[in-house]
Amino acid sequence: MKRSAKEAKAMPQYIAAIRKAPGTDYWIDIPDIPGCVARGETIDAAKASFQEALALHLDAMRADDLPINPPRMQLSSEDFEDSVETYLIEV
Repeated sequence: MKRSAKEAKAMPQYIAAIRKAPGTDYWIDIPDIPGCVARGETIDAAKASFQEALALHLDAMRADDLPINPPRMQLSSEDFEDSVETYLIEV
């Protein structure tokens, strides 16, 4: 189902960080939504895994009536110091 332009604008976008340390898989997190991390052997596998993990994480937060932080307009370099790539993800 295609979203309208108004609905698309209403979807907040967060910056996701793709990280990798020597000898590990890739892993992804969103600094503004702590507690949700997913991994994969490749960047694409990590992204697919993260999409599912994020949906489950947000559903649990909503069920527990926990606040979901709005995306910050500017993040510090510390938020991404060990990232290999970043991308925008709609929540």
